[in-house]
Amino acid sequence: MDEEAAVLRDVTERLNEAGIPYMLTGSLALCYYALPRMTRDIDMVIDPEHRSAGELCALFDEFYFVFEEAVASALKRRSMFNLIHKDMLIKADLIVRKQDPHRVFEFEHRQQVTFRDIPVSIVRKEDLIIAKLIWAKDSKSRMQLGDVRSLLATGCEMSYIKAWVEKIGLKDIWREVADEGHDA
Repeated sequence: MDEEAAVLRDVTERLNEAGIPYMLTGSLALCYYALPRMTRDIDMVIDPEHRSAGELCALFDEFYFVFEEAVASALKRRSMFNLIHKDMLIKADLIVRKQDPHRVFEFEHRQQVTFRDIPVSIVRKEDLIIAKLIWAKDSKSRMQLGDVRSLLATGCEMSYIKAWVEKIGLKDIWREVADEGHDA
């Protein structure tokens, strides 16, 4: 965990110094809000507006394996590229922020917190639940639904979640969670 925290600190500092907005999401965000579970990487959404693949690679290439072709493709498709720390072999997935209304709203409402003694921008709990519902809908992942249950057990703003579930077509996957006793 110490190596993971060191990489998280390094990546966030590099993004901050470059003026690239970001937010922590995925399993590490889950660990902040609910019971931790094993994670394989660091997931971060970034908004590298008007940055080239070369500029992004230059931020990281001294200490990370990063491939300009993958970064260029991620920028073009608004998808993901990886950084792998050369010494610690910890992977960070940098996800280029999508343009759909929920993803824009989610990113604009990220929070500033201290996580493992590191100041970070992080996805709000309710938006993490919605993201995990989206991933579960697409992947049929039981792990994602388990994460949703863990997050719901900590309390959250249900009206916010229900409004977005309705807007973005997640009612069926939401019902799966609701059928298990949550106030959906």
